[in-house]
Amino acid sequence: MKTKIILTATAIAFFLLSTFLSCDKGGDELLYNSNVHMFNLSGYNNSNEELILQLDTFSATVTPAFSRISFGANYNFNDPAKQRLKFTMKSKATDKILLEREIKANDTAAVTDLNVIYMDGKVADFPKVPAPVEGKVQLIYMLQSNVLNYREPVDIVFGKYYFTPKVFEEVIRIKNLKPNTFSQPIVFDPFSLGIQDYKGEKTSVLFRAYIYKAGTDIPYTEGSSFEFSQLTSGAPVPSPTKAISKLFIINEAPINTMMRFNKVLEL
Repeated sequence: MKTKIILTATAIAFFLLSTFLSCDKGGDELLYNSNVHMFNLSGYNNSNEELILQLDTFSATVTPAFSRISFGANYNFNDPAKQRLKFTMKSKATDKILLEREIKANDTAAVTDLNVIYMDGKVADFPKVPAPVEGKVQLIYMLQSNVLNYREPVDIVFGKYYFTPKVFEEVIRIKNLKPNTFSQPIVFDPFSLGIQDYKGEKTSVLFRAYIYKAGTDIPYTEGSSFEFSQLTSGAPVPSPTKAISKLFIINEAPINTMMRFNKVLEL
C-alpha cells in the first residue's frame, strides 16, 4: 500500500509538471502580448456640481462639489474585438456630458493622463505644478472674481511689507493676469522674514501679495464699493523663506466693505 501511494504521488507530480511546461509558452504569450493602459484623470472640481466619472462599463465614481478630481482605472486591450474605450465626465444634476474622451489601444500616456479643472460650466487644462528647484520659490495663481465679477487684467504683486514704517517693497509680480485663468509660474529667490533692520530701525517684515489693476499700483477694487487695506487685503501666500513650488486658487471674500481673499485651493 505504501508503494502505491508513492507511485501515485509521483505520477501526479509528473502530470502537473508536464501540464505546466506545455502551458508555459502560452503564458508567456499572454504576458508579452498584454496591452495594459492606465487611465488617470486628476485636477479640481471648482463648481457646486457633483461630477460623475466613468470609463466605459467600469463602475462610476462621484466627485463632490469644490473638491479634488482623482480618477484612475487600468484596462488590458488583449481582446482584438475591444480596442477602444470611452471615458465620460458628466454633471450628476443634469446628466450633461462635460468631457468625453475615446481611449484607443495604441494611445500614448499623453492621451490617458489628463489634468483638468471644471469651472463656470467649462472644462479647461489644469497646469502641472513645476518640480521644486533648489533655492527657488515657484508660484502659480488664479484669481476668481466671484463678488466684483471683475474681468479686466490684474497684476498680483508680491513683496516685503515693513510693518513699522508701513512700507511695501515689491519683489516680483504676475502681470496682465485675466481673472479665472492660471498664471505662468513666477520664480524668485527665498528671503527671510521676522524682525529686520529697515533704514536703521528694527521692524517686523511680512510677505504680502496685493492685486492691482494691470500695469499700475492701484488696487483693482478702486472705483468699487470695497475698501483696500495693506494689512488685511493681501492675497493668501506661502512662506517665502525656503524653496517651494505651489499653485493657489483664490477668490474674493470681503467682510463688510473691506476686501479680503480666501484660499480655495493650494497644491
